[in-house]
Amino acid sequence: MLLKNSLKQMGRTKVRTIVSFILIILTVTFLSLGVNLWQTCNGNLGKYESVFTTIGIVDQKENAMEVSQSWDAATKRYTYWDKPIYDTILPISLLDFEGANYIINPEQRPYYGAYSPDIKIRATKDEEHQESKLDSVVEIVPYEDCTPAGPVIVKVKRVLHGTFDLEGSDIWFCDHFNHNPGLLEKGNTYITDIEQIPNFHEDSYMERSYEFIPHNLTISTQKNKKGEMVAKKDTPDEKWEEVTDNFYETEAGKKWKNLGKAIDRFFKHTFPVMPTNKTEFLMEFNQGNAYIYDGRDITESEYEEGEKVCIIPKKFAMLNALKVGDNINLKLYYADYEKSVSQTFSAGRVELNFGLLNAEGEVYPVFEDSEYKIVGLYSNTADPEKRPTGYELGSNAVIIPSKSVKNSDEDNIVGYGPMKGYNTSFQIPNGTTKVYLEKFKALGINNLEVEFYDGGYERLSSGMGNLKTVAVILVAVSAATTLAILFFFVFLFISKQKKRTAIERSLGMNRKECTLSMLYGILIIIALGAVIGSFAGFKTADFVISKSTNMETELYSTAFSNWVNNADKMAEVAETSVPVNYLTPIVLCLVVILVSIIISLILIKNNLKAEPLELLSKSEE
Repeated sequence: MLLKNSLKQMGRTKVRTIVSFILIILTVTFLSLGVNLWQTCNGNLGKYESVFTTIGIVDQKENAMEVSQSWDAATKRYTYWDKPIYDTILPISLLDFEGANYIINPEQRPYYGAYSPDIKIRATKDEEHQESKLDSVVEIVPYEDCTPAGPVIVKVKRVLHGTFDLEGSDIWFCDHFNHNPGLLEKGNTYITDIEQIPNFHEDSYMERSYEFIPHNLTISTQKNKKGEMVAKKDTPDEKWEEVTDNFYETEAGKKWKNLGKAIDRFFKHTFPVMPTNKTEFLMEFNQGNAYIYDGRDITESEYEEGEKVCIIPKKFAMLNALKVGDNINLKLYYADYEKSVSQTFSAGRVELNFGLLNAEGEVYPVFEDSEYKIVGLYSNTADPEKRPTGYELGSNAVIIPSKSVKNSDEDNIVGYGPMKGYNTSFQIPNGTTKVYLEKFKALGINNLEVEFYDGGYERLSSGMGNLKTVAVILVAVSAATTLAILFFFVFLFISKQKKRTAIERSLGMNRKECTLSMLYGILIIIALGAVIGSFAGFKTADFVISKSTNMETELYSTAFSNWVNNADKMAEVAETSVPVNYLTPIVLCLVVILVSIIISLILIKNNLKAEPLELLSKSEE
């Protein structure tokens, strides 16, 4: 009865009721839109913070470029190229400055050479092909006095290591890349390391399709962590040495005897190990070219505590019948702080770019021998045919926590160079790149460059932050408007109807019944408007958020971030976006109803204070 009466009274002012109803819907819609956007933007910003990381890489620029040259005996021409020159190797301690605010401190990573006799590093058919290409340590005897500026015939007297079928045979021998090779005397015995290459000499290629070129692989490149050469600098003039009586008892002779073992270990059994403090420091993972195929990544705590865990390439695992949960033995015997893995172990080939013997002419001893548990397998989508840039993972790279290597590699460093983007990284809080660069530039280090990769975080967070600002303004304005509309609506239907209250009381209705009579109709209109407005705002917010996180939308596209390769694979915004919360419009609707009840009760109470006869004596305005 009270509800029917309340609705009948509302129906007597249809225009006023309809206008008020529409205004409530509109204001609540904008309020709901603002609240939903605000809440969702906060959620997305928090999500971005947990999903994205900001990685910095460091590159020391050369002080000058030097023209290097290499002679080609076949074409009788030099080949020229630019070689970077560094006055000094800058220490990584330069990056330790006040206000850097690192999450993970800068690391200059080496890569380690590891071997395990039971591990296969290539398929059987590839092993056979590789065997035919391996160097051989041989003794040769020239038939005549000669300088091998072009192919000359020499006899292989003895094979100390390598292709033993060569022993006793004649080969074409040429110091192909030396414009002025030394003299080989008839009948003398010389030891050298020979490599077979195609014969491009026009005057002899019809007789033999290949030739053998010499190397002296006994020359050590061992350095210390200051980049200083540990090995002796008095390198031999030629790529061979004369074998005299008791030669193999001398220091030089022992080096050549040790060389065979070193060559075998490197070319037949060695695979790279990449120590790091975070998987995303490795650019192949950071750019999305590499991903965990099976198992899991190394966790933050495992990195921090130096656990003996690793992730290995899928193909490497298949070749050795390894799976997640198995153990792999890693015997680490050299560290290279200059070259990257892919510059030595690229797809399909291994390039020896350092000395295999240490400063004493011996094979490098193992400095760390540990069992590592395989926690994950990774796959790499990088094109193996492309020329390596240094940022690739290379072939068979096993990834381990840097802190898991407990022993020092100081006596096993085969190369040490400047900080480069592929071996020096750090992590800072998201969104702080500008502050970091300002403080870094204030140091005045001109030939040290820092570049940041954030997966598009700053562009995404900036766009979402702008949207949040709009949402906050919208909430403030629409909340004030909604409150004003509610107050105006309640005022029209309560304060302006004091006579109605007096009549109802005169007819015997008590205060409670009068209150409910006024309240029912108001609450129905407001509740209906609040429900429609709340969910209309919810749907609008959902539409806006879905559009703003669309990868094809310029505002938030990571295609415009400083990632240059596969950033979208690494950080799919659609997957990281927080959806609009369904509870928000319900809570908002209840809040609007509650506020309207409070306003109504205050005004109704004011009406009920006056005596009925006093109200009836006044004409309703």
